[in-house]
Order: sequence, then C-alpha cells, then structure tokens
Amino acid sequence: MSFDIYKDAVAEYMDNIERTVKELQERSAICDETAEYTLENARKTIQKYLETNRPYAQLLMDLEHLKHKDKTTYSLTEIAKKKDETNPSYIIQSWLRNNNTLEVLCLWEKEHNNDFNLEEAQKLIDKTKEPSFTLTAKIWIANTNAKGLTSKQGKGGGTFAHHEIAIDFITWLFPEKRYELSKMILANCLLLIKNNI
Repeated sequence: MSFDIYKDAVAEYMDNIERTVKELQERSAICDETAEYTLENARKTIQKYLETNRPYAQLLMDLEHLKHKDKTTYSLTEIAKKKDETNPSYIIQSWLRNNNTLEVLCLWEKEHNNDFNLEEAQKLIDKTKEPSFTLTAKIWIANTNAKGLTSKQGKGGGTFAHHEIAIDFITWLFPEKRYELSKMILANCLLLIKNNI
C-alpha cells in the first residue's frame, strides 16, 4: 500500500491530542477551559510548523502518533506496516541489511552510547556484502550493545527507535519523503545564502 506523504497527518495528530484531552477531562484531571486552550495551542503550533517547513512538519506529525508509551522512541513496526501490513519485520530487516543504514546507526550510537561496541558493528557492516546476510534489531542490539533500537516481544511489541533513527527509516522507506526533505534543505540553504549577501 502506497503511503501518501500528506496522508491526513494533521488530522491524525489532532485526533490523538483530542483523545488525550478528552480522557483527561473524563478523569477530571483538567477543566474545560484548559482543554480548549490545549487544543487551540496545538492547532496554532501545527500551523506554525506548516508555515515554516512543511515537509519536516509533516514528517514529525507522521512520527508523533507512532510514539511508544515510553515517550522517547517511535515504532518502526507501525511505520513498516504502512508499506507492508502483513510482514513489517521483513521491511525492517531489509533496512538493517543496508550498509548505509548501519553506518547511520553507528554514528548515532557513537554520539549517544558510551558502551557501543564499534568493533562488532564493523563486523556486521562487513557482512552486508554477503548475499545471504540477514540482520534483525535483536542481533544488532545483542552484538553491539546498541541503545538506539529496541525490540520487544508480545502485545505492544515491535521494533522501536529514537527520533533521528526513526526519521532515517521513514525516509528510506518512502522516497517521496526523502525528496521533500531534500527540497526543504535546499530551499533553506538558498534562503540563508540570500539573507547573508
């Protein structure tokens, strides 16, 4: 199934916020006035994002409703289901067997994880040249002590990733998102050059 880069992300994002606000109201955790203020503030924030960097804002909203309950990671499994509902784990494995993907993961780990085993990571990167090579998030984590990806079994399980890694995955999976972000970067660079002349 093709995933349109503007597929109701704003509506999904607002639905998510509205559900949360309604739950808080039902539990008497917030009053009606606070609820209305929260929703209005969310609408203004979305509008501001869209006015400045629409592709990036769109990507953030696509990711926002895929946040794990820990509030720090995003579900790669749910993102992959937008491409292949029946076999999202295969999509994630295809991404992980890509040499560039592993290089990006190494960069993230070197910046955020002092216990990362770069030597083991390099062995896995070298294996990407082998035609029969397969890699799962669990193997990557076990061999390298990686923290950027997590893998959970059972209900609510799947593969989860930190923000930058999730963006890499979604832009790898949907070339139209990568293209839109490239255009945004170019437009911002040209604007900076113009303003500095």
